[in-house]
Amino acid sequence: MSSPVLRDTLRLALTVAVVNGFASLTGLAFATYASMAVLSVTVGTYGNTLELGRQRLVGTAVGAIVVFFGYRAWGSLPVVVALPLALLLARLIAGSLRLTVGYTVCCFVVISGWLTHDQQLDSWIPLRLLWTAFGILMALLSLRLFWPSTARLQQRQGLLQLLVDLGHTLQESLDQASETERRRSLALRLRGLRQSLINLRNARVDALRELGALAAQHPVAQMWELLDHACESLMLDLDELNRLPEPQWQRWGLQDQKAAATAFSAAVAERLLAWQATLGRALELQAPPQPPLPRLLLETLRNDQANAAFQRLSPLQLQQVADRLVVLNRIEHTIASTERHWQALVR
Repeated sequence: MSSPVLRDTLRLALTVAVVNGFASLTGLAFATYASMAVLSVTVGTYGNTLELGRQRLVGTAVGAIVVFFGYRAWGSLPVVVALPLALLLARLIAGSLRLTVGYTVCCFVVISGWLTHDQQLDSWIPLRLLWTAFGILMALLSLRLFWPSTARLQQRQGLLQLLVDLGHTLQESLDQASETERRRSLALRLRGLRQSLINLRNARVDALRELGALAAQHPVAQMWELLDHACESLMLDLDELNRLPEPQWQRWGLQDQKAAATAFSAAVAERLLAWQATLGRALELQAPPQPPLPRLLLETLRNDQANAAFQRLSPLQLQQVADRLVVLNRIEHTIASTERHWQALVR
């Protein structure tokens, strides 16, 4: 099913139908709270739903505790006095727990329990908690079972696609015959890649929620950060290469150096595609591809032909060659450093 909106709508309708069907079979009271929980927490991805579900469940529990003990302590007072006291207590507890959505749920439980279910709190509170927890659980299961929509999976797929796009962008920049066309095409592609990286960063908060409380220490999360840093560094280097003036390699007698730079760039593009292939084989973190790593053959700068060519170049021309080789060397360092840290994560 190609439409995400239609997919999410059908998932939600199916989940509510299953919850209502199960609730009618049990015959327990207040079963509508399960459907309300499904409708209120099923948003976007698994990570968002998990956070909203946690907030709603905690808020419901806090509200239930406040109304249970508050009604017994202040039930004899006028409602215009007692209910604000209970709401103030609920607000203090919810605030200390840093609830946002759960704060509203907490206050709603206090109000409805105090005004509507004051004579049946002993049965209403357990059933409210039970149905709310059941609805949240079913909402989470639906996101796993019916057209899975998890931020963790989206983060992984997005980073893998970014590696592919980077590799293809580098390959296409080498194939462009026209210098003007190459610069224009590379600038457009890099702009799109930067926007993709920004979108992935914005969505990473939800993905980290799915990894648990210690997400920052999870190898998968550390791999995301590692790939993020590598992609950003490579984009910056490609952008700098695109802005630097192209040395006139043939005219200056630097054919071997031109060939070495082109071969290195092609090897980097192939390595990025190899990263994507390796990481895409399984959900578990895989070791980096086998050596050899792409290497910039700087030995070509030390032969007699290169020395003679450098003697004929002006300082500005030497600067153009050096600037380009420095950026390529930086790319080599980024690839090697990324794979070194990647290897450390899988040990």
